[in-house]
Amino acid sequence: MLPRAVRLGLYGLTLLAVFAVALSSFTRFDFWWYLKSGEYIVQTRSVPQGDPFSFTAPGRPWINHMWLTQVVLYLLYESVGRIPILVGKSALVAAVFGVVLATCLRRGVHPLLAVSVTALAALAGQGYWHVRPQIVTYLFMAIYLHLLQEGWERRLRRLVWLPLIMVAWANLHAGFVTGLGLLGLIVLGETLARLLAPGRGGWRPLATLALISAAAGGASLLNPFGIRAVLFPLEVVSSREFMTTTIEWFSPNFHDPQYRPFEAMLLLLFAGLALGGSRLRVTDVILAVTLTHLGLSSIRHIPLFAVGVAPILADALRGALGVVWARRGAWVHALGPLGAARLPGIWPLLRSPLGHAAVVGLLLLALLASYGALLLDPWTSALVQDLNERAYPERAVAFIKNEHAPAPLFNVYVWGGYELWRLYPEYRMFFDGRTHVYGERLVEDYIEVTTLRPRWKAVLDRWGIQTILAERSSPLTEALHTSPEWRLTFVDRDAVVFVRNTPAHQALFERVGPVARPTPEEAIRATLRAALEAFERGQDEAAIRQFREVLALDVGNPVALYSLGLLLDRRGNRAEAEQLWRELQRTAPGTELAAKADRELRRRR
Repeated sequence: MLPRAVRLGLYGLTLLAVFAVALSSFTRFDFWWYLKSGEYIVQTRSVPQGDPFSFTAPGRPWINHMWLTQVVLYLLYESVGRIPILVGKSALVAAVFGVVLATCLRRGVHPLLAVSVTALAALAGQGYWHVRPQIVTYLFMAIYLHLLQEGWERRLRRLVWLPLIMVAWANLHAGFVTGLGLLGLIVLGETLARLLAPGRGGWRPLATLALISAAAGGASLLNPFGIRAVLFPLEVVSSREFMTTTIEWFSPNFHDPQYRPFEAMLLLLFAGLALGGSRLRVTDVILAVTLTHLGLSSIRHIPLFAVGVAPILADALRGALGVVWARRGAWVHALGPLGAARLPGIWPLLRSPLGHAAVVGLLLLALLASYGALLLDPWTSALVQDLNERAYPERAVAFIKNEHAPAPLFNVYVWGGYELWRLYPEYRMFFDGRTHVYGERLVEDYIEVTTLRPRWKAVLDRWGIQTILAERSSPLTEALHTSPEWRLTFVDRDAVVFVRNTPAHQALFERVGPVARPTPEEAIRATLRAALEAFERGQDEAAIRQFREVLALDVGNPVALYSLGLLLDRRGNRAEAEQLWRELQRTAPGTELAAKADRELRRRR
C-alpha cells in the first residue's frame, strides 16, 4: 500500500497534468455568439423564443438550451476578460477528471492504475476541452456516474442529488439528455442483472431508483422551453444536412494522431473486457458499449466516452492484470534473481510500490512538462492565442461597421459568431454557428454560394446581399474578383470585403478609393504566412488547407511541399507525404529544403 502522502501527490500531479492538457486546447467554435446571446439575455432580461440575430431566419423558433451558460460567460468576459475564462475552463476539466479519478478509486482500482487511466482519458478528449457549455455536461455526467456506481443501493439518500443537478443541467446545456439516457441505461442494466441473478440487490432499491429517475425527467422540464428542450437533440441528429456538413459530427479519422489516445482506450477496453470482464456488472457493459458506439459515430462524443468509460476501463484492466499475473510463466520468476544480479543497487526500489509510484510520477511529470512547454511558447500558448480577436477578421469587421457598408451582409460560417458579436444590432447575420436555427434550406443556400454551385449568384440576388465578407483565399473571393457586379473595398491578411457595384453605393466607393486586387505573389505570400502561423499554433487542419491553397497558386512551392508533407506524415498519410517530398527533390534540387526532404525519406525506408 502506498503511503498517503505519495497517493495524494500522485492525485494532485494527475489533475495538474489534466489542467495543462485542457488549457492547451484551443476553442474553435461558437464562443463569440455565446457572448452576444448572453448580452442579449442580460439586457432584455428574457430568454428569446425566436431568432433575433439573423435576417435569414428572423423569429424562427430557437431552442437556446444553454442560455444560462451564455449569461455566465458574458458576465465573466465583460468583468474579467478571456484569461480567467480559459483558466476556469481548465479547472472545470480538472474537476471532471477529479470525479472520474474518485470513481475509479471507489471501485477499488489501485491508485497507480487509476491515475494512469484518468490521464489517458483526459488525453483522449484533448481536442475538445473548449470554452463551450459541453464542459458542464462532462462534469455532471461524471457526478451522475459517481453517484450511481456499484453499491448505490446502500446510498439511496445521495440519489436525491440527481434531480437537483438536473434542474441546473437542463438550463446550462442540451447534454442534460445524456443524464436522462444514463439513468435509463442504468435502470435497464440493473433490471437485467436482477433477472439474470434473482435475489441480487432486491427490487425495492431499483424501484426507488426508477422513481428518482422519473423525478429527474420531470426536473429536466424546468427550463424556458419545456419538453421542446428534451426533443431538441433528437431534431438535430435527425437532420441529414446538419450531420453531414458539421465536422464535429463526423466519425473519427484514426489516421490523425489526435485520436491515438482514444484508440488506445478502445483497444485496452477490448482487452480488459476479454480478460477482466468478469469483474464488471451488466450495467458496466451496457454503458461501455453505448458510449463506444457514440464515440465511434461522432468525434463530438469522444469526451463522453472518455469520462464515462474510464472507470469501467480501469476496473476491467484491474481484473485483466490479475489474470495475467496469475498465469505468469517461469520466466517471470527468473527476472527477480536476474534483476538483482544486474541492478543490485536499484532493483529492490524498482520492485517496491514506491518504485512503481516513481515511474508513474515521472510519466505524469513528462506529460505536464510537454503541455507546459506549449503554454510557454507564444505561438502555441492558449493564454496568448486562444479567444484572441487578432485571430479573427477584426479589421475587416471594423471597416464594415465604421464605413457603414450596406446591408444585408453575407458572412462566412467560420467567422459568423465573431461578426455577430461585433456587428449586431447594426447588422444581422446570414448564417452562423446556430445551424439548427436556420434549417436545411439555408444550409444548402450557404453551401451553394461558398462552393460556387450553379445557383450561387441567384442565391445572393434572392437574399438581396449588398456586402460580402469572405476569406481572402477562397473560391468565392476569386469569383467575386472577376465579377463586374462586385467591387473590392477592403483587403486584410485573411479577409476581404466586397460591396455590390451599384450607383447607390458610389459614396462608399469614393470614400475608400480604389482597392487593388492582391497580385498572385501577394496572395501566395499571405496564404503561406497564414499556413506557417497555423502550423506553429498546432492548428493542423487550417495549415493543411492553406498549404494546399499555396500549391494551387504556386505549384512546386518548396516551403509548402515540405511543410505539408510533415503534416500529412504526422496524420498517418505517409504515401502522399513521400510523394510531396519527392516532388520537392525534383523541383528544387540542391536546396536546403530538398536535403531535409531527402532525410525524411531516408528515415522512413
